[in-house]
Amino acid sequence: CSTSTCLVELDEEPPRPINQEAIGIALEISLLLKAKIIDEIQVMRKIVIDGSNVSGFQRTALIATDGYIETSLGEVRIPVICLEEEAAKKIKETKDSATYRLDRLGIPLIEIATEPDIKNPEHAKETASLLGMILRSTGKVKRGLGTIRQ
Repeated sequence: CSTSTCLVELDEEPPRPINQEAIGIALEISLLLKAKIIDEIQVMRKIVIDGSNVSGFQRTALIATDGYIETSLGEVRIPVICLEEEAAKKIKETKDSATYRLDRLGIPLIEIATEPDIKNPEHAKETASLLGMILRSTGKVKRGLGTIRQ
């Protein structure tokens, strides 16, 4: 019988403050994507059991809905824009253990979802290029290989 526990184990740990700079960047990007900013940001916690988040959960906050990008083949709808935390990356796994890289754990990520409006591979490339241009235009997102991913 365990004689001690903590709030995380009881699923009672209150959310820690969100990075205000990350919220500002997410709001700016939401406006550039013509999305509707929600009235009140609520933090949701997704339980993570694979070990990739040492707290046992990942936080996600809905920032905006119903945005879109204009492309040569019409609008690509963006139903949700969320701010979330990066998880740890599994770098090694054996039968008895797993090893994770923790250097990105907790870094704010902006998750941008699209509707199935992309018509072909060329349209996907155009949409990704436009989205990347919009994100880079803020001067506030990380650039480089692997910083924007599917």
